[in-house]
Amino acid sequence: MRRAVFAVCMVLVFISQFNSDTSAQSSPYYIGFASDLTGQFATLGIANKRGFDIAVNEVNAAGGVNGRKFVPIVYDNESNTAKAVINTKKLIDVDKVIALTGYGSSGTALSSMPVSEDNEIILFSAAASEKIWIPTRKWAFNVVPRQREASIPLLIDNLVKRGCKRIAYVYIDTVYGQTGEEAFAWAIKQKNIKPAIVEKYPPGSTDYSPQVTHIKAARADGILITGYVPDTVMLIKSTRENGFTNPIVSDYAIVGPEFFELAGKYAEGIVTTISKTVVAPDLPDTDPQKKVCLSFYTKYTKLHGEYSHYAGNLWDQVHMIAGALRRIDPKLDPTKDNDLKKIRTQVRDKIEKTKGFIGQNGIFNFSADNHNGLGPNSFVPVVVTEGKWRLYR
Repeated sequence: MRRAVFAVCMVLVFISQFNSDTSAQSSPYYIGFASDLTGQFATLGIANKRGFDIAVNEVNAAGGVNGRKFVPIVYDNESNTAKAVINTKKLIDVDKVIALTGYGSSGTALSSMPVSEDNEIILFSAAASEKIWIPTRKWAFNVVPRQREASIPLLIDNLVKRGCKRIAYVYIDTVYGQTGEEAFAWAIKQKNIKPAIVEKYPPGSTDYSPQVTHIKAARADGILITGYVPDTVMLIKSTRENGFTNPIVSDYAIVGPEFFELAGKYAEGIVTTISKTVVAPDLPDTDPQKKVCLSFYTKYTKLHGEYSHYAGNLWDQVHMIAGALRRIDPKLDPTKDNDLKKIRTQVRDKIEKTKGFIGQNGIFNFSADNHNGLGPNSFVPVVVTEGKWRLYR
């Protein structure tokens, strides 16, 4: 009788232990997403979300990481910095996510970073401003190369090679635009060029006639614009309709299907720089990024039509987080507060040591003093030809 009772007890202990281990092993990794799905920067955020969804599905289809699936927690920042801060706090304190992704506009990223620093959780930004990662902050990382290296100098060179001697620079008065203006000032000083004029406009502008009048008065023969899709399109239209026929180039925030829809015939011939995925079919087979870029490009266009650069930003974030998780202690349980803290710390440490990651925006090599990890040749020049982005040759 005693033997039978003992045997039953051992079986119950085994079942209890098995259920406990299975439960712990199946506990998912909650991954946070906060970007602008509505409001002024919705074109960025919607594409962010689409890229995020594709990447999360890829990770889960491959069995997840450490036997755990990714469960996304998604919030809309509404193109509002205060809302972004609220969402960030909820993701950390209520949803218990292992990492923060998204943050497609510079303002929402910069406003949310102090929250991530205070709570010791990685915040991955998909915005352009170098102020996100310069100076280096322990918990903030970025996946977009800065304008100083990836766009502004290349676009100035493009205008000069096309014969422009009096370049006008126009920018939106946001963090993104202000960083662009700083990059422009630095670049023209390096190149010993004097601009024809530098103009700015406030977010939400609908009348660009003052800027156009000033550009014409300055006798500019080339224009470089740093703005988002709607305002850049209105500025291009206003400029062309007022008789400006010389080259116009634009910073990389305009790249997306919405640009063609809004600009129509005025899109033709516009030059910018952007990630290789935008022109993935044009890449030579020898390009080390082509396989990764073409795979994601094909999946995205099959689901959503015209490719948007902003989707690739989140693909990079999600897959680098997955790669970091593969290198941490797999026994750590995200449902336990002490383990969750360790997971967040180990993910941060592993991402900082990431080398040679082939992504959509380039080949990433992070370090303790570089939380962007991209070099000056990450983006390529592209031009609108017959309503499509093509490699500029």
